[in-house]
Amino acid sequence: MNVRIAAVSVVSAALVAVGATSAVAAPAAPPTLTLKANHTTVKPGDVVTFTGRTAGLKEGSKVTLQVKSGRTWKSLPVTAKVGHSAYKLTDKFQKKGVEVLRVKDGATVSKPVSVTVR
Repeated sequence: MNVRIAAVSVVSAALVAVGATSAVAAPAAPPTLTLKANHTTVKPGDVVTFTGRTAGLKEGSKVTLQVKSGRTWKSLPVTAKVGHSAYKLTDKFQKKGVEVLRVKDGATVSKPVSVTVR
């Protein structure tokens, strides 16, 4: 009987060890957004196309273009839906100067890009 209990204990310990390692899944990576502008220097009124890729965002999620104003970010009325892990949006800039922009979906934001309007 003791041999049987010992064998069951060894098999149980092995199953627990295998189950414990397979049950611990790697934590999901946080969602990411990238952002590129097709032009970084434009004239007032020129159209700039912004494109980017996503990872970890749901298809159909809405990304919003934001501009830096002082120390805060202001959302522009420019949005796009994510499809096939990518998005594309356009905007015009009238005011001369450097605009710092990013895209946002919830708490996920891209690295900023700069567009100079001359």
